[in-house]
Amino acid sequence: MVTSRTKIYFASDAHLGARFLSDGRAAERKLVRWLDSIKDDAQAVWFLGDMFDYWYEYKYVVPKGFTRFLGKVAELSDAGVEIHFFIGNHDIWMFDYLPQEVGAIIHREPLTIDLLGKRFFLAHGDEVDDRSRAFRFMRWLFRNRVCQILYSAIHPRWTFGFALGWSLSSRKQGLKKQEEVSYQGESAEYLVRFAKSYLQTHPDIHFFIFGHRHIMLDLMLSRTSRLLIAGDWMQHFSYIVWDGESLFLEQFEVEE
Repeated sequence: MVTSRTKIYFASDAHLGARFLSDGRAAERKLVRWLDSIKDDAQAVWFLGDMFDYWYEYKYVVPKGFTRFLGKVAELSDAGVEIHFFIGNHDIWMFDYLPQEVGAIIHREPLTIDLLGKRFFLAHGDEVDDRSRAFRFMRWLFRNRVCQILYSAIHPRWTFGFALGWSLSSRKQGLKKQEEVSYQGESAEYLVRFAKSYLQTHPDIHFFIFGHRHIMLDLMLSRTSRLLIAGDWMQHFSYIVWDGESLFLEQFEVEE
């Protein structure tokens, strides 16, 4: 029996297709089971970036795979569920394929929006990552339209292999650094620092929601504002749900 669509869901960082996933097909199936479990009460689903480990759309070529995930997303969209994708730092190059094929809305910048009576600040999180100049330069380079056009001139057989290999190497290096996998405290977390600074000029924000950091975090910033980091779909299998009254950070099919 179909229930009323009263909930909004947020998820991030599945990195589908990544070479560092021990069983990428199982991870995709689990994500699909979650989407299937929320399809009757979901008003909207917001994917907050890096749902794909690499995504680049040529004019006539898109990455192979992801058929289970994209099929389920299309099913939800056809049933009237709003589908939103933020670009992340791994899947920046989304253009018109997902809007045309599955009805998704693509967001390329952080977004402030009212959802069921509260004001949200939504972003992947890399947009405010200030840890290194190299990262900021690469983010600018990848988002630059001229660079994207030049990159598209390279045959996919070279770009796809290079990108997935680079991601694997980057992930291995990141896991060697403790700050990549654990909460570092309010003063050290750049997403927390950003939110606190942003609140000084935008005190009307009730909820900041980010992905990117691969940690689960629910933190009160003030009496009226909270920050949540959505975790990921590689080890936490976590998501956020908002029903207009309560905002929860949950995990799906957690083994006790």
